[in-house]
Amino acid sequence: MEDLRPLSYIIISLLYILAMITIAMRIWVRGYSMKSFGWDDWAMASLLIFFSFQQALLYFFLEFGAGMHITQVMQDHPEWMTILLKGLLLEEYWYVFMQFAVKMCFLLFFFRLSETQLFLQFLWAIIGFHMLSTIAIWLLYSLQCRPLQAFYAPELYPDAKCLSTTITYFVPYSLNLFVDVCILFLPLPTIWTLQMSLKRRVAVLVVLTTGGSAVLIGGLRAIILIEFSKSPDFTYSLGKMVIISSAEMSIGIIAANMPALKAFWSCWRQNKLGVGKATDLTGSNSAAVNNSKAAYKGAIEMNSNGTSAKNDTKINKSYTDGLLPTESEEQLCDN
Repeated sequence: MEDLRPLSYIIISLLYILAMITIAMRIWVRGYSMKSFGWDDWAMASLLIFFSFQQALLYFFLEFGAGMHITQVMQDHPEWMTILLKGLLLEEYWYVFMQFAVKMCFLLFFFRLSETQLFLQFLWAIIGFHMLSTIAIWLLYSLQCRPLQAFYAPELYPDAKCLSTTITYFVPYSLNLFVDVCILFLPLPTIWTLQMSLKRRVAVLVVLTTGGSAVLIGGLRAIILIEFSKSPDFTYSLGKMVIISSAEMSIGIIAANMPALKAFWSCWRQNKLGVGKATDLTGSNSAAVNNSKAAYKGAIEMNSNGTSAKNDTKINKSYTDGLLPTESEEQLCDN
């Protein structure tokens, strides 16, 4: 394919629309139908703005030659190279922020799952590592060239010292991939102990571990990164990076919204998507939780006949006011 731009426009636009629809569905079911909007939901709602800016950057790259062969760009619009490099520098910083924001949506949701000390220690450790690694990546990008202007205008700074692209590409990639793997495996032990049928337990695991898709997309990104770091056809490879970056962010957002999408589907089937129509279910569940005499508060889920049964999922007390319902409560609209 001589020009990736038409295909790129179609792919990234469709992915953007799908991701934004899932955010809107999450806001509706959690904020309006169930009246249980939590910190993880606020984090996801903020992506309506942040992800839109990311999408604008991707369109910017395509507008200035990403996806075209570099020979054609240099022949017709050589001035685009400096513009693309400036945009790429901005994208490096913003991409890291987007990675941070999407992963925090997962991690904040995990506070709903358990208040056992070991689980919370691991969760806070991952959050701390994620914050520190984000700052470290920003510092790395700030120091990748001395002076930094040499990144987008190397002809003006022939004596500038710049880090190898192997470092600037794959160190951030490795740190983000490590957090993705942690997000994938952290909830597994807790969910596996839920007192429910094997079929239902597996279904919950599937919903909560869709974040593993980020690991798969990350593997594809590694392939494109290797090509991007070595290919002399910079602009054409940049077009591929536009596609894989859009896929990574969009699928990450959709995966983070999966529990809420399940609740949306269940409420839709029972005609409970109206404003406040599901609050009776979440409210009765909260009352049951608050009345519990146990050291930890049990989550309530509806069984196939519409009756409630307790499981041994532990809920963090600090989130009972602002971060309910738990994953089990998100199944309250099930038949």
